[in-house]
Amino acid sequence: MERFIDRIILILMMVFAGQSILTDRYLVVVIYISLAVVFLNYFLLFNTKNKKTNWPEGTNEITAFLLQMISLGMVFFFHDFAIMLPVFLYDMIILKNYIGITLSAVLVLVFTNNSDNTLIGLYLIIMMMISAYLSIKSERSEFLQKKIKELRDESIIREDELAKKNNSLLKAKDDEIYFSTIKERNRIAREIHDNVGHMLTRAILQLGALNTICKDKNIKDGLEGLKETLDTAMNNIRSSVHDLRDEAIDLPSAIEEIVKPLKNSRKLNLEIDVSSEIDKEIKYAVIGVVKEGVSNILKHSENEYVNISLNEHPSMYQLVIHDYSEKAKNSNSKIGDIRGMGLENIRNRIESVNGNVLITNENGFRIFVTIKK
Repeated sequence: MERFIDRIILILMMVFAGQSILTDRYLVVVIYISLAVVFLNYFLLFNTKNKKTNWPEGTNEITAFLLQMISLGMVFFFHDFAIMLPVFLYDMIILKNYIGITLSAVLVLVFTNNSDNTLIGLYLIIMMMISAYLSIKSERSEFLQKKIKELRDESIIREDELAKKNNSLLKAKDDEIYFSTIKERNRIAREIHDNVGHMLTRAILQLGALNTICKDKNIKDGLEGLKETLDTAMNNIRSSVHDLRDEAIDLPSAIEEIVKPLKNSRKLNLEIDVSSEIDKEIKYAVIGVVKEGVSNILKHSENEYVNISLNEHPSMYQLVIHDYSEKAKNSNSKIGDIRGMGLENIRNRIESVNGNVLITNENGFRIFVTIKK
């Protein structure tokens, strides 16, 4: 926009000067020629800066240079057209056409010396200076705007990078807290099981022995009530320990542990992308399917590649276990032909959590499981 306004100013100044030295007919011709040259220069230089053409690199600059030199040649043969030089100079400075700038200065001096109107010559020199000032000022303004945009873009990129790093740190911190919680739950469950559980079991056995040898009916009834209380306490402790252990299951770690045997004999690609908030029933189902799938691959498949992926989607979990060979025709897996308990157990496990399973034997053994959240 700033460049457009500069050109309008220069054209108006040219028209003002042309009224003093040109007839109306020549003035109209000069205006049309100037507008045509300005438009072509603007089109060529604007597209060059914005890279909006498919022409070979440098074509626009060369065309603009030739156009400017032709314009100077026209001024050289028709000195009265010298009033167009400030308009031409503006675009020559943009293109850094130093040959054209030098020739423009020479032509202005020639026009001034040969002109009968010294005032017009002086006015033309002032117009040349104004043209140079406007062009350099606009170029500086464009440079500063470009730098501001680059700094703003760089700032946005850095902010995005910082946000990603902060998110990574927060995720790492959450994972650390999560694993610490799992570790502590396992420790508490183990302590309860090893200490309190064993003591309660011993107390229940001792109470049973006392109840057997006791002959007093009143005491025997009291011992029976005490045994029932201890049995209830023991069942509650067992339930609490099981709940703690269920919540402490880390699904990714459990799967990584299960697939370790595959790393020694297969080329394994393992991908796990799930959150920590998964129902324990789904955890057990997924672990059971992975165990069964890995066991069958190790026993019955000769394919060298195994892909195992567990991904969480907005509405479901997706588990894929696939063993295959590099070439489909070389895949040698007999798992899909098995009609044993293994594959039936997989189906039962998935159905128990309202999921779907598809087992195929095309290009290797493939289990495809989806479980709704």
